[in-house]
Amino acid sequence: MSYYNPTILKSAAKVSFLHISWLVVLIGTPIVFFRDGLDLVEKALLFGELLFFFWFVYLLLCITFHRLSMRNEHKKFGYLAKDDLEKGKEVGTHLEGW
Repeated sequence: MSYYNPTILKSAAKVSFLHISWLVVLIGTPIVFFRDGLDLVEKALLFGELLFFFWFVYLLLCITFHRLSMRNEHKKFGYLAKDDLEKGKEVGTHLEGW
């Protein structure tokens, strides 16, 4: 049984991107833009690549740990009772409280 359809994955991707982007902006901006030896285009590309990498890893971890949490029958029934957007938000923010 698949718990994730495309609507759920899109919603999870959007929510997880918003949650990881503020962290990358807070930490990554000073590191990338105050580094010597790179011009502005290279700094922007480096920042974009770091943002994409950390977002993708975070999304995969959210999905993995959410799948592991679905072993609990109570959590599984609660998850399945929600609509697709709520499911996506739950998946995309699964690691939020850790």
